[in-house]
Amino acid sequence: QPSVLPINSTLGFGRIYVVSKEDSPRRHSLLQAANVTELDFTIPIQPNWTESDLEGHTKIGRGSLLAWLGHLHSLREFLDSGAETALILEDDVDWDIRLRSLQAPLVASAVRTLLASTTPVSSLPSTPSTADFSTDVVADPAIDADADADADAVAMRYPYGDPAAWDLLYLGHCGDYWHSIDVGFEDGHVRPSDLAARPHISFNDASLPDPKNLHPWTASLLENLGVAPHTRLVHKSVFPLCTFAYAVTRTSARRLLRELSLDGRGEDEPMAYDVAILISCRDSDDMRCYSVNPELFHHLPGKSMISGIDNHTNIPPVDDTGREQAELRHETPNINCGFWNGAFAFQNGDSRRLARLREEVGRKGRCLKSGR
Repeated sequence: QPSVLPINSTLGFGRIYVVSKEDSPRRHSLLQAANVTELDFTIPIQPNWTESDLEGHTKIGRGSLLAWLGHLHSLREFLDSGAETALILEDDVDWDIRLRSLQAPLVASAVRTLLASTTPVSSLPSTPSTADFSTDVVADPAIDADADADADAVAMRYPYGDPAAWDLLYLGHCGDYWHSIDVGFEDGHVRPSDLAARPHISFNDASLPDPKNLHPWTASLLENLGVAPHTRLVHKSVFPLCTFAYAVTRTSARRLLRELSLDGRGEDEPMAYDVAILISCRDSDDMRCYSVNPELFHHLPGKSMISGIDNHTNIPPVDDTGREQAELRHETPNINCGFWNGAFAFQNGDSRRLARLREEVGRKGRCLKSGR
C-alpha cells in the first residue's frame, strides 16, 4: 500500500481558495479555525458585481447567482495562479481538528491507491486499517528501493495522484447518497452490491463519529452499503449534493468555466451552481468525479449566505433532518470535533492561546471541549 505522507498547509493541493464576500459574517470564525489547524487560505477579492452583471438571470435567486459568480471568479484566480490543482471552499464550512494531521493524509493515500489500481474493485480491501497505509511495513527484497523512493517523491508532489487522472474531488458535500433524497432512506434503499459495482476504496478512520452520531442519512447509507463503523469511502461520485469543498485541476477548471458560464444560459438548464456540477459528474462519462464519504467538510448549522440574501425561511431537507442531532451534539453533522461551538476561539493578539490550540488541538488532535 502507498505511504500515508505528511500533508502541507494547503492539504496537498496547489492552493485553497475560499468563496467569500468581503462582508461575510462567516469569515472571522473560518480564519480562526484555519489558524488552529494551520491551513493557508487564499480569499480572492470579489468584484463589485452590478445589476447589469445579474440581469437576464431572473430564474436564479440573487443569493445563488452571487455564489455562482463567486465560484467562477475563484476558478479564474486559480488558473491565473499557475498552480496545478486547487481546493475550492465555501466560507460556511466546518471541519474536524484532525483534518490536516490525519484525515487529509488518509484520503490522499486512498485516492492515489484507487486511481493507480488496475485491480477489479471487488478485490480491493474493504476495510484496510490506518496501519495498512503506513510506511512501517517490511520491505520486499525484490522491490527496488529507488522505485519506492521515486513513488514517494511523486506522491509528495501529487498527494491525490496524477492530476491527469481525475477532474473533481468532492471533499465536502451535503451528502452523496447514491440517489435523490426523494427516494428515501428506508432499509434497502442501497445495497452492498451497489458499492461492489462502483470504483471505490474504503479505509479505517478513527476520527469519524460513531454511527449513531453521523447524520441519519449518512448512517443509513453506510449501513445499507455494508460499510463498517469508522470506515470512510472514496468512490466514483453518484449523486453528490452541494459544493462545500471540491478540488479541481487546471483542465477541469477550464471546463467548468466554459460549461457553467452564465452567458447565454438557457432557461431549461440548472439554476444552481452545485446542481450544474452534479449533473455534469453524473451524466458525462468524461467528467471523472470522486466523493469522499462521509465528507471532510460540512456546512455549518444555521443559515447559509444564499438563504440570507434570498430571504429563504425553509430549511433544506438535509439540514432539517440533522438539526436536532447537531444541537444535541454541539457539532456539525458528520464531524467528530469541529469548530462550530466556539470552543477553540481566541482573542485577536492572544498568541499564547493560539500557540496552545495549534499544538494540542491542531497537531495532537486533542478535543479540548467540556465533557470530551
